[in-house]
Amino acid sequence: MQAQAEPTRLRPAAGYLRRSTDRQEQSLEDQRHAIERYAEQHGFEIVEWFTDDAISGTSTESRKGFLNMIEAAQAPGCPFRHVLVFDIKRFGRVDNDEAGHYRFLLHEAGVEIVYIAEGFNGGDSDDLIRSVKQWQARAESKDLSKVTIRGQLSVVDKGYWSACA
Repeated sequence: MQAQAEPTRLRPAAGYLRRSTDRQEQSLEDQRHAIERYAEQHGFEIVEWFTDDAISGTSTESRKGFLNMIEAAQAPGCPFRHVLVFDIKRFGRVDNDEAGHYRFLLHEAGVEIVYIAEGFNGGDSDDLIRSVKQWQARAESKDLSKVTIRGQLSVVDKGYWSACA
């Protein structure tokens, strides 16, 4: 009689999705599909989803999905041990200190963040690379804001009305 192999246990995870504006039509769906594929290929089971739709990542104050995720992770009996997020930008375009604060809160709760599109390998260099990428995400957001404002002022200077939504 041949011994049966014990079924592989899937690691419980939450998925976190965020898009900055409602003009990013496919972003949430694309992120969700990518996270689901990653979870299937790497032995995770998504047990809960948290979403911030049309919310900037430059602050955490109005990101109810994000804050609910942090709260759920810290609650007794949290059903997940990992958070799968597409990339650092989706986690947030906050500065390194704020991002580190939330990573620390998750770490203290025994929850690991997995950035599925970043290619981190678990080595010592991940801390350095993650910090640089977090800084780049924040800087990119600031640069985009400057370009947007400059464009709006240019339209106004030409005598047109600038509709900012």
